[in-house]
Amino acid sequence: MENKVRKQRSSKRRAYRGTYRIMAFSFIGGVLFLAIASIIKPDVRFSEEENRILAEMPKLSKEGLADKNYMTGLESYTSDQFVLRDFWIKMKVQCDLLLGKRELNGVYLGADKYLMQAPASPDEKNVKTNLDAMNLFAKKHENVKVNVMIVPNAVYVMEDYLPKGAPVRDQGKDMNNLKKNLSDKIGFIDVTKTLQQHVNEGLYYKTDHHWTSKAALYSFKAAAEQLGIENPITDYKAYTVDASFSGTLASRSGYHKAEDEIQVYAPEGVELQYLVSDSDNGKKRPTVYDRSKLKEKDKYQVFFGGNHAMVDIMTTNDTARKLIVFKDSYANCFVPYLIPYYNEIVMIDPRYYYENVETLMANKGITEALFLYNLDTFMTDNSIAGALAVE
Repeated sequence: MENKVRKQRSSKRRAYRGTYRIMAFSFIGGVLFLAIASIIKPDVRFSEEENRILAEMPKLSKEGLADKNYMTGLESYTSDQFVLRDFWIKMKVQCDLLLGKRELNGVYLGADKYLMQAPASPDEKNVKTNLDAMNLFAKKHENVKVNVMIVPNAVYVMEDYLPKGAPVRDQGKDMNNLKKNLSDKIGFIDVTKTLQQHVNEGLYYKTDHHWTSKAALYSFKAAAEQLGIENPITDYKAYTVDASFSGTLASRSGYHKAEDEIQVYAPEGVELQYLVSDSDNGKKRPTVYDRSKLKEKDKYQVFFGGNHAMVDIMTTNDTARKLIVFKDSYANCFVPYLIPYYNEIVMIDPRYYYENVETLMANKGITEALFLYNLDTFMTDNSIAGALAVE
């Protein structure tokens, strides 16, 4: 009997060891398969899912090894080019949601399926440098009317939509600090209260970090007086140009439970002709909208075809008013509301513009300037001072 028991135990141990070996070999084989598959598969340059350029294999060098840049680059490359990357991202998101997490890769999952980007920590040095450059710019161009419009993020305007306990930076305080450090030669336009009054009307996309055309329209009406626009147009008709927009925050978080509509607003009873050209391809078109972008992942690019170093809008308006706009992408759906009031509008994106602004303004006969930025971008930007290049 005792021998029989020992044999049974020995048999069970052998069975367990066999099972463990199979599990171990399966695990090792799976890891090796994924590693080999990641190596032999062609690299992917752009991720449609994440809407960004993926890391490339870094070049091996003594300098790169010494300053650890090579290892950092290799880590990014391995992460970005791992086989079935999108599948693993979706799996991680589902696991995080099951665990009750409401922050996914720096994106808050708010009420009504709103995704809101957590504000970045400001770069105080760059902010001061940019403000000093803007003040000097206004001082030098005393005959140019200068205004600044800084737009708060959804995470501040829609604070009540945030998950309970989510930390929120006081962008109102940031806004006041900016205003306090700007010269009295510069007009400061704060549309925060206007946006807060209409917070339930879809002023920010649920899946993207941008504000909507409706938010830009409300802000334009609030800013018209400060911009010197008399009798602004009040009647607009909204047109939905896309109903399946999934933007940057959905890509970044991996959360795809909502879709947005993209709308454009056309003034009623206004006949206006204008010509738009950008510095990237030199093409000219009689509209600010590029419908071909609605076929791409980032459909917000329907406004002006995305960001360009410079965009020039020539109109048939019989006025001497000529405006230069220093901007980020928030301006792209705002500027169309300005077109009926200017003879020419020049849009400059300092992140990509490397020509001489002073020469441009002199050649164009610029009479007004507007700095239009999302607050999060402005607080981390390092390009405005360089683009102004005022000596």
